[in-house]
This record gives sequence, structure tokens and C-alpha cells, in this order.
Amino acid sequence: MATFWSVSHTLGTKEKVFSWWIDSRGNIFIKRKFRNGCFPRIDKISCSHLDKLQGFMQDREWKYLANDAAKLYMGTEKDGIGKFLYRLRPEVPYAQLSSQLAAIFYHSEVWEWNEQKRGMKFLLLPGNWQEKTAHYYRNSLALKNEGTFIDEFSESGSKVEQGQEQEELQETLNESLPEEAVPKIEQTKLSTFFGF
Repeated sequence: MATFWSVSHTLGTKEKVFSWWIDSRGNIFIKRKFRNGCFPRIDKISCSHLDKLQGFMQDREWKYLANDAAKLYMGTEKDGIGKFLYRLRPEVPYAQLSSQLAAIFYHSEVWEWNEQKRGMKFLLLPGNWQEKTAHYYRNSLALKNEGTFIDEFSESGSKVEQGQEQEELQETLNESLPEEAVPKIEQTKLSTFFGF
């Protein structure tokens, strides 16, 4: 089965582009590139971990993003989404997936965002997170495909100079019709227009 990646970006002051997809079981896969890495890193966040994360958000209280790498490593980060992921899997790169998950869940209308670039907080909204996320994923792919089609269409259209198509059509008509037929066609057009 082919995998189709949706492209998105994080919400913070330094927006970072990443790609993601959600499978039929509710596992989310995130592809991101690090500064020093030649190849992108792909992480899987299991449906089980995502269910636990939504459970953590369940109290309807605003939660900090809380994913500072140094603070997570030192154990001094405040409670929040990143720290919760770090408890599930004690790896800083895994905990920092909270930035990508926050963007996905915000755009999927699973979480509300306080709209702050620093001191980001999120609040769980009512509804099924898997359904909302899968719906957003499908829509993002449809928009991407529509955008690609429009780009390809406009590129192919821009190669044709204005009037070129009509000239080519006229040449084809002139070549395929005898000369005496062309005036008759013009007369027929005029007769139709004026009603005689």
C-alpha cells in the first residue's frame, strides 16, 4: 500500500516543516529533518501512546507544550505535553514530537491553541481524536492534489501564448476545408446571428 505524506509545519516562532500520515489503526507517523542529519527521521507514535496523551489532556485544563530539550534531559521541564511523552518513552527526540503533534491536533480541531508563539498551551476539545485527525489528513491530501493539478494546469496553459491556439485552429480549418467552404461558413454564422 502506498503511503501519502501530508506536509505541515509547527506552530512556534521557528516554524519547522514536517510530513505526516495516520494509518487505519490511528498510529501517526512523522517525518522530520534535523540540521545535521542527511536523511529525515521517521517516528511512529502508536495509537496506544496517543490515547494516553488524549487521556492526559482529558481534564479540560490548558497544558503547556513543555518540550525544551535541555530541560527534558535534566528533568527540570514543567509538566506538559512534551514531558508526558518523555515519560512514555524517555527519549528527547520522541518528546519533542509534541511540536508536530500539537500542530496536527490543532489543525484537526482536536486541541485548541492559546495562539501564543512562546508559552504555548493546548486544551482538548470534545470529539473523537482519531476521526477528526483522519478527516483532516484526508482533506489535506485532497487539497494538495487539487493544488498540484492547478499548478500543472496553469504551467501547461502558460506555455501557450495568447492567440496561439486560435491561429492553430484556423490553420487546421484552412488546410482541411476547400477555399470556397470558408466563406459559406462565415455566411452561415452571420445568418444564424441575424436570423435569416
